[in-house]
This record gives sequence, structure tokens and C-alpha cells, in this order.
Amino acid sequence: MRPLGSTALVLFALLISTNRSEAGSLGDEPAKDLPKSASDTDPTAKFTALKAEFDSEMARFREAAEKVQTPAERSKLFRTMYPDDVAYCRKMVELAITAPKTAGARDALLWVIDHPGRSEEGPFGDEYGRAVALLIRHHGDDPDTVRIGLGLDNIVSPQRDVLLYGFVAAANDPESKGMARLALAQYLETKAKYARGTRNVKARRSNTFKGFVEPDGKVVDKVIEQSIESYAYMLALRESEPEKVRAEAERLYEEVIGSYADVPYRTINTRRIEALLKEPKPSMNGKLLTENELRQAAEIVARKQTLGQVAEARLDEMHNLAVGKPAPEIVGVDFDGKPLKLSDYRGKVVALVFWGTWCGPCMAAVPHERELVERLKGKPFVMLGVNCDEDKTVAAKAMTSERITWPNWNDGAPDTGPIAKSYHVRAYPTVLVIDAQGIIRYKDLHGSTIDSAVDQLLESMASAAPKP
Repeated sequence: MRPLGSTALVLFALLISTNRSEAGSLGDEPAKDLPKSASDTDPTAKFTALKAEFDSEMARFREAAEKVQTPAERSKLFRTMYPDDVAYCRKMVELAITAPKTAGARDALLWVIDHPGRSEEGPFGDEYGRAVALLIRHHGDDPDTVRIGLGLDNIVSPQRDVLLYGFVAAANDPESKGMARLALAQYLETKAKYARGTRNVKARRSNTFKGFVEPDGKVVDKVIEQSIESYAYMLALRESEPEKVRAEAERLYEEVIGSYADVPYRTINTRRIEALLKEPKPSMNGKLLTENELRQAAEIVARKQTLGQVAEARLDEMHNLAVGKPAPEIVGVDFDGKPLKLSDYRGKVVALVFWGTWCGPCMAAVPHERELVERLKGKPFVMLGVNCDEDKTVAAKAMTSERITWPNWNDGAPDTGPIAKSYHVRAYPTVLVIDAQGIIRYKDLHGSTIDSAVDQLLESMASAAPKP
């Protein structure tokens, strides 16, 4: 899941961020140079109509998806009813070309950039690349365009290289300049990690997808080879110098702190929630928001941050929460009210998991975590959880039903608790593996990679132990 920036209302924000089609535009009034009456020549009206058409198709698909029960039915549904998003992206780009400087064109291009769940390769990548060029050329100084860059640090690609460097090159407005630099710094942090991971790349990768459903309904294990575009970019990354990329990220953070520290930090999600709360009857997916959802949405909007604060937190994470650094101390109580302290587990390998009951991937990982705890019973290993539920009783019930027997702190609502803040957690689940001396050795692990990391540290401990 990351997505991507997290919020107190994580599930709510996730729905908005991963369903651009549900969110509407950025909540701005149309550009002043647009005609007041909508017509076929009005890019804003054309974008609104095209988006409504896509939304309608998506709503029908979701309604049908709720009724399917088998993988074969689900696969058939995707093939027959899921909207042709590549075709819609092409229409959005063609719409923008007719009047590229208008607000309607801007929103159409942002819809393409923010379209979820698509690799930036193949036919979709073609439209993505065209949208990138048009945005930089005609809207690179618009804060509501540059703002989208703040959420593009989850993966790296040639198009994102061009877009984020393009924002830095095109921005003149102080707000845009600050956001462009912060967005690029965040992206370069990720790029440095990717570049480091490509050092030993020698051939195209392939992934096996188990349970793949063929059009005839047959279930097979399908091997899909890495695309030529992706492999070529990995080869290019292999030639880069991760340390220099990381250093440039640090320099940009320092520039933000020095020159743009007071600029408000308002993400695309924040802007969408602001627009949603202005509606007479705020709703999502055809359902009115509950009082609790409205309260949480208002809390998100009320939470004020600046670019300087975000940059300082990022630098702190780079300097003090990097692999090889001591894990910050955690002191508190467990769910039974007993004292719980991270440093009390010196001498053991620790898997530290930040999770919440509202987080689907978090709960899906619990059976695997339970298996790991059971497998390593009697070894110098412990699983520790940091629960990020606002309502502690909800978490307690889940821990009982899911047989989460290992120690847990409750940190309160996500992003606001002191433990999550000290560890700069932005995505859930977040997993760190800490060695017996309290040093962070692995970050951002999932699934079997957690087992591998823990096993390696336990083997190192065993080999270093004095022989009897």
C-alpha cells in the first residue's frame, strides 16, 4: 500500500487517493478566461462530462464486483466490464491539446497522471508521457499542478524523472517552487534506494503470478517477464551513483527549509477533502459520509503543516532512522497496562510492526506474522507491534480474534501518535527489523522478506556466539 501520504483518516484518504475518478477536480473555480456557460468547446465542461462517463462505468463495475464469488468470475468481470482506462486517458490528453492553457485541460492531464493502478509503460505510458509534457509546458507554475508531485515518490520511472525535474525547472511562483523542490527531494530519496538495488542486475526479471485465471476460466501459474522499458530503466539506474542522488535529496530539503519553510503543506488529498466538505451533502461512492467520517475529514483539513516541517522530518529520518542507526527508544505500556520498553529486548532480534485494524494489508499480514512467531519460539527473537487505532477497544478485539499474542503498544490515531511520529511512519504496515544491539538493520519489509532478514540476523548471532 504508500501509496503514498497517510492521514488520520487513513482508509478515507486511501479511497480518495486511489480513486481519482471519485474525487472531482481540485476544488478550484474554473480559470477566469473560460466562458461562464458550459458548451462543447469549453474544456472544463468536456472534462466534467468525460469524467462523469468514466465514473458511471466504474460504478457499474463496482456494483457487479460486489456480487461475484469466484476468481474466475472476478477475472471475467475485469475483462468485460472494467472501463478502458487507456482509451479514457487518450481522450483526456486529446481534450487538453485543444486548449492546453485552460483549467479544464489541466484537470484532464492531472486525471491521467493520478490514474491509479497502472504501470507507466505500454499504451498507458504513452498517454502518461504526453500528459507530462503538456503539464510542464503549460501548467508547471500552477501550485495545483505541482502539488501532485508530493505523492509521486512511491516508484521511479523515466516519466516521473521528467515530470518532477520539469516542475523544478518551470516553477516561478514561491509556493510552486517550494513544493517542486520538496517533491523532487522525496522522489530522489526513493530513486537512490532503487539505484542501490540495481547494482547486481544482470538480466530481465520475471515474476510468477499464482492462480492467474485465463479467459477460458482455467487457473494457472503465469510467468510474466519484465518489460523492455522497465529493464532499460534499471540498466540506466545501475550506472547512477546512489550516494550522489541521496546527497541531492538532502540538498533540496535544506533549500526548502532555508527558502520555503513557511509555505503551507497541502497535498492533493487535503485539497480533495476540502472540496468534499464544501458539498451540501458530502458523499463518496454514492454513500453519505457518517458523522465520524466528517469529523475525521475536518481534522485532516485542520491539521496544519509547512513545507519546512515536512523537510525537517524527512532529514531527521534520513540521518537518524537510516539502516545502521540505533532504533529510537519506545517507552509505554502494553494492552494489559504493563510496562513495555523497546530497550528491554536488547539481546534479541526485533521485528517492529506499525499496523491498524483499518489497514487491509496490515490485517492480511497477521497470519504470516503469527507463523513467524510460532516458528521462532525459543529463539532470541520477538515481534513487537505499534497499533495505530484511535479506538483502543477496537484494536483489543481484533488482537483477540486474530490471535495476536505478541506485545503491542497503542499509539492512537495514525500519524498523530508519538511513536509513529518519532519513527516518521507514513505508510501502513511499516516493518523494521532491529538487531540484538538495538540497531536498525532492515526497513520497509513485507512478507517473506521479513523472515529472511530475521533469519540472517539470528544466524549471525549464532555464528558469533562463543563455542562451548
